[in-house]
Amino acid sequence: MTRIWIDVEDLFEYAAANPRPSGIQRLAYEIYLALNRRSRSQVLVFVNGVFETIVGQGAQPSVQPPYRPVHPERDELCQGPGVASIGGASDRPARELRRHEAQQIAACCRAVLDQTWEVWDRETQVTRPALFRDIAILVPTRTILQPLESGLAAAGVPYRVDGGSLVYATQEVRDLLNCLTAIDDPSDDVAVVAALRSPAFACSDVELAEWRLGGGSFNYLSPALNLGGESHGKERLAGALLALRAFHGTRHDGSISKLVDRFVAECRLVEAGLYDSANRNAFRRARFVIEQARAFEAEQPESLRSFIEWLERRAGDTILDHEGTGLDDDEDAVRILTIHAAKGLEFPIVFMAGLGISPNNRPAVLGLDRVSNEIAVSIGSRTRDANFCLGPVDEVRAHETEHERAERDRLLYVAATRARDHLVVSLYHQTRARDSAAQRLIQAGALGATARLAELAPVDGQRAAPFAGLDVVPCAAADESFDAQRASLVQQTKQPLVTSATALGRLQDGAEAEKERDDDSEPWARGRAGTHRGRAVHAALQVLPWDADDASIEALAQAQSVAEAVPGEATRVAELLRRALATDAAARARAARRAQREVPFAVIEQGATIEGFVDLVLESDDGLEIVDWKTDAVLPSAVRQRLEDYRIQAGLYVLAIEAATARPVRRVTYVFVDPGVEASPGEPSDLAVAARERLAELAAASGA
Repeated sequence: MTRIWIDVEDLFEYAAANPRPSGIQRLAYEIYLALNRRSRSQVLVFVNGVFETIVGQGAQPSVQPPYRPVHPERDELCQGPGVASIGGASDRPARELRRHEAQQIAACCRAVLDQTWEVWDRETQVTRPALFRDIAILVPTRTILQPLESGLAAAGVPYRVDGGSLVYATQEVRDLLNCLTAIDDPSDDVAVVAALRSPAFACSDVELAEWRLGGGSFNYLSPALNLGGESHGKERLAGALLALRAFHGTRHDGSISKLVDRFVAECRLVEAGLYDSANRNAFRRARFVIEQARAFEAEQPESLRSFIEWLERRAGDTILDHEGTGLDDDEDAVRILTIHAAKGLEFPIVFMAGLGISPNNRPAVLGLDRVSNEIAVSIGSRTRDANFCLGPVDEVRAHETEHERAERDRLLYVAATRARDHLVVSLYHQTRARDSAAQRLIQAGALGATARLAELAPVDGQRAAPFAGLDVVPCAAADESFDAQRASLVQQTKQPLVTSATALGRLQDGAEAEKERDDDSEPWARGRAGTHRGRAVHAALQVLPWDADDASIEALAQAQSVAEAVPGEATRVAELLRRALATDAAARARAARRAQREVPFAVIEQGATIEGFVDLVLESDDGLEIVDWKTDAVLPSAVRQRLEDYRIQAGLYVLAIEAATARPVRRVTYVFVDPGVEASPGEPSDLAVAARERLAELAAASGA
């Protein structure tokens, strides 16, 4: 067997260029995917040197396959250590050691910018100075999360926590869960006290002690709740308990997500978090819990208690929910992730932290050897007589321990290979620790294979007081003048900035649509066909082939009618679909160079943003045709009047499509499917002029 390492793309290219002639025997190769396109060579030299020892050569293939070295494609020179390590063995207590490690990592994050470490920018293909958002801190468990957050905050390092398991461990989420628990169960004194101490009510320990010593109860449903406390603190605490009582009384009045959203808003949790920490964490984590509530109640209504229990279960699982996805990608902040959550990702600079924790040696009650299919059960302490064992307990536990250790080694490998340009390994661990990841790395030669970074003094990241740079200029105007200016500003903000072409056209599909247009219970229907039957027809026309057979029409009509909650309309929907496919517009769609359905658009005209969908856009050599399906029942004699009502809508379609494609619209066709009439509301250029004039009138009225 010949062993080679090869880029799989090169292999495919070779196979395509060199087909095997008939009669020639195929050679056998064992192919390893060993080319690493992510990390530069300095990182991979460390990875190969250390993990060849840790993983080994596969003495037990069923537990751990042999290590295969990886080879770099990149070898750029970047200012900075490349691969470095901090820390080592210590006799400090575990809590103090975790706090010290967090302080050192925070100081190193500041040093990355202060010392101008460089990273390779893939977009510009040049090196550039590193930013906070280039840094990721990977941790095996959430044990170090609290000191890590405190250390980064004290050093003035912006950060965000990614990965569901870590998000649940953040203080903001724990505070919110305590508040929800208190709202659900007034007899849970622990949860109520935790809620009172949280930023939602901000009661101090002194206030809580005075309340209790004064005979006050933390059960907010108690009729003896005293509203006339002797001190301001007691009055405030009583008010907090009354607020919890009010939320408890209305907890079943709406959805869980609405309750959480209302609690966050009324208690000003986001504002307090922004003021206290000057970052987005409070907003991000409140949003996370609200999104979890929506996900939880998506299938069926559930109680608040069930939601809290669900969250607590998820807090102990390995999950990959991301609290910062989408809205926070522009934030220049260090990311904190579990190694599990980092799988498949990559970062210019990686800190591996929290490696000094010894593995949990608590044996499971049930063990299974999947090779021999032996089952072992052990209940009770092995050091006491009250222990029940069934099966080969010691052998199964030994196998399980080997597999767990191999999995921890693989996770270490994942963490190290997430780094693109720089890797910093934190080796802090207690001297008496047993088989920690830090010790495994040291035994494999990590100290000699890395640049040792000196310990840094804790960074004092004192920041300016919130809003310290904001200049507040008192208003010298009279009260009446101020009120008038405020009323004018409020009125201006009420003007719609975004509207739809259909709304400006002031008519949807027929009289039935006019009745449904203002129905806020179905926001997804705005700008679409107004009736359920009309929406079913439009939805079917989005996907129905232009040459669809009768069986396909019947099946899709039935499905869309059910989806729109009008199954009794399936026959009528199918009839309208057949008529639509029999029109000249459908024939032109079949023959067109390109036929685009449900084309979304947004156009800015006269300071207003108009958005909507065009049912069908047909492309020909000389330009475009806009087709709009109308599904309401209308007499042929009434089509002309309807077209007059649609002129503004059609003109907006013309403006939008021409702006988006830079191609002229040559024709606008409205197809009234029920009477089988196709007609145009006018020449595209005239329609565009009419739409602009209408927008100018609205803009003038708004300014007035």
